[in-house]
Amino acid sequence: MKLKEFEKMSKKDVIVFCLMAILSGITIGVGATASLLASSLYGSWGKLVGACLFSLGIYVIVTYEMRLFTGMIADIPRMGIRNMWRLPLCFLCNIIGVAFVALLAYYTSAGDKIVPQAQALISGKLAADQWAIRVLCSSFLCGGLITLSVWSVRYAPKKSVSPTLGVVFPIIVFAFCGFDHSVANMMYFYYLGEFSWQILGYILLSIVGNIFGGVALPYVLLLKENNQLKQAKTPTDEQSKNQ
Repeated sequence: MKLKEFEKMSKKDVIVFCLMAILSGITIGVGATASLLASSLYGSWGKLVGACLFSLGIYVIVTYEMRLFTGMIADIPRMGIRNMWRLPLCFLCNIIGVAFVALLAYYTSAGDKIVPQAQALISGKLAADQWAIRVLCSSFLCGGLITLSVWSVRYAPKKSVSPTLGVVFPIIVFAFCGFDHSVANMMYFYYLGEFSWQILGYILLSIVGNIFGGVALPYVLLLKENNQLKQAKTPTDEQSKNQ
């Protein structure tokens, strides 16, 4: 079933889509900045504090229905081939928003702390043995947790669970574990201030991992829903006897 939100878009709809995606990137950039600053200031505890602060970004995005690449991945099974163009457009607008925050944060009082922290973080990942396998596995796990977060708004109320907790908790987990978020990673690459084929490969692998990790749960849930629909349409043995 194709979602109504993925029907044909007018030019105005596309503009709004891009603006919401840029705002989403700005929100992720602010969350990443807070996370980097916490890690710089509070040592070992900073990672946990930073993970909690970063979760604010996804909470705002979900609350105000902004457009985030890793959040849209969850709807791939239902958006249809014709709507796939929205994913690269969303990613592009997201990284524009992140770049805007990175530029502003660089010239704030926090810049002296967050820039070295970001450079050390991403340099360590690039220098690690088997970095390609690491980023692929890391981004896969991140994609799955992002889907758990954004879809909790749909499923948590059915189980009488707080949607806020459902949105925030998976984000804290992935941020604390340091899993690779393809959009948030751009903040670190901006501050690294260099380009190489390895960096391009890292970015592409994180995107691929986020996609495969993000669609895994939706496909399983859709299979479950389709199976339930088939069972509801199929008459039970008792109904067959009565007929």
